[in-house]
Amino acid sequence: MKNIERETIKKWINTWDIANTALQKVKSSELGVEDYYQKNLGLLNAMLCYAVKHGAVRLSSGLIEQQQFFMKFYRQNQNISS
Repeated sequence: MKNIERETIKKWINTWDIANTALQKVKSSELGVEDYYQKNLGLLNAMLCYAVKHGAVRLSSGLIEQQQFFMKFYRQNQNISS
């Protein structure tokens, strides 16, 4: 890896670290307000009502399908590298 690429990566890491700190402060201050939940109760209720009306019953979590996909991908790549 070139030094320029390393420096760019270090700058991005530093930028995201600063952003994370700032966002944590905002989150803490917003959640710390006494009437935060009362102010947002209507929005939360609307989201939950939407989820109930539009939600679909799932008979699986999708993990089986994900594992099948990974195995298919693995087999395809094994054939390419052999």
